[in-house]
Amino acid sequence: MKARSITQAKNTMIESIMQHVSEEIEIAGSKIQKALLCGSVHSATEIIRKLAKSFEDLVWESYLTALFQCTIVLKWLRTLGAQKALRFVSYQTVKITLPTGKKIQIRSPFFVKATPKKGRKKRGPQNRGNHLLLSVLGFVHKVEPKLAFRAVQFAVVAPSFDVAAQILRHDGVELSPNKIRRLVAEIGNTNLPDRVDRLLDDDSPCLLEKQRVLLAVDGGRLRQRKNKRGPIPKGNKRHGFHSDWIEPKLFTLHLIDEDGNIIREIPPFVDGTTGKLDAFLKLLEQYLIRLEIGKASEVILVGDGAPWIWERIPKLIRETGGSDLKLTETIDWTHAKQNLQKAFESLPKKKAEQVKLEYFKELLFAGNISKIVNDVKTLFKMKASSQIMKKLKSYFVSNSNRMQYENNQAMKAPIGSGVIESAIRRVVNLRLKSPGSFWKLDFAETVIYLRAQLLYGRWKHLKNNWAKSLVQVFKEIAVCPAS
Repeated sequence: MKARSITQAKNTMIESIMQHVSEEIEIAGSKIQKALLCGSVHSATEIIRKLAKSFEDLVWESYLTALFQCTIVLKWLRTLGAQKALRFVSYQTVKITLPTGKKIQIRSPFFVKATPKKGRKKRGPQNRGNHLLLSVLGFVHKVEPKLAFRAVQFAVVAPSFDVAAQILRHDGVELSPNKIRRLVAEIGNTNLPDRVDRLLDDDSPCLLEKQRVLLAVDGGRLRQRKNKRGPIPKGNKRHGFHSDWIEPKLFTLHLIDEDGNIIREIPPFVDGTTGKLDAFLKLLEQYLIRLEIGKASEVILVGDGAPWIWERIPKLIRETGGSDLKLTETIDWTHAKQNLQKAFESLPKKKAEQVKLEYFKELLFAGNISKIVNDVKTLFKMKASSQIMKKLKSYFVSNSNRMQYENNQAMKAPIGSGVIESAIRRVVNLRLKSPGSFWKLDFAETVIYLRAQLLYGRWKHLKNNWAKSLVQVFKEIAVCPAS
């Protein structure tokens, strides 16, 4: 009997919607006919567009109204809430935003944290809880998930949240910059344990198995917003904030073919953190373990000459991938050339004029670092304590095994870090380093995470995995309206 009543209720709702749709189509049909007779194709298509939007709103509003009033759904929610230590309080009228941007009011079952039966009750703000059914349906701050992701997409691409709000407003969607900021923080939450899993397709085999992997690492720059402590200075309305420069660290992980070319069909993994080095290493370790780096045929690590890269990351790769994993370490060729030129600029002017830079670049490309040091010492009669000799020993001699460019090129291994330089520019500089921009570090990391996925092709994975977690739950309650 219960199944029959649910089916009848479904049919009643569908018949009501279809009747309304038929009436609207009939009215719109005559308008479209008149517009076409007048030769106004634009007017006709605009009528169709508005009609489709009104149908979408009708279906959503009818379905949600019926679903939220269904006693069977409320019973199911009570069971789910009990598992999460939540108890049903009452129905509350809330305003939600549909995919088209239309705002409707709906009576939503509201749950609060259940108070313990024994022990001391915690003090704190009252009436804080959860619109559980909205959460189950994927609504983010009362915004339908499809629209929420669209707003976030604009937010991480546009130069500011105000511009993102303006773009949406042109499409008839009213979301304030602060609302968009909250959507970004929720969808891009980098503190969730599934930060890596959200970018993967669980149905596919190990991506790195028997593959050559190019791992590139570098740091960027942005200005943080750190609130000042203490009392508000006289004459000021706010405490103010510090705006120190910090170095967010990023990595890119590409698959390359036997010729050393990037495999474009497989989107890379790009991520970073505004935390310190240990936080970056922990993040990179999550990716290496989850992607099963030990199954790769070879890992090629490229970067500039920053000591933090070469002191910590090769060790991390070997620990996560195993001692048998083939690892090639390479300092970017362009950085090496620039440092060689800077070293010769420290020579006295007369001696600097005698330098044949191309000759030394050829030695550098061949990886013959000892020859460079000996030639500088003999040709220019430089002492070991001279500035140029210190530079050669500290940078080139200590990294000689990472400057075998000729050998690497023969083995079809990349010798440049252009991929990470590009990522720093695209992900950080063009959005977070703009003049007058100051960022809370946690929120800046969220923007880095989201922007990296959008620009490098893993946005679809992020969006699909967000919806996938709701599919099973949604199936359980999609019994439709009243009983």
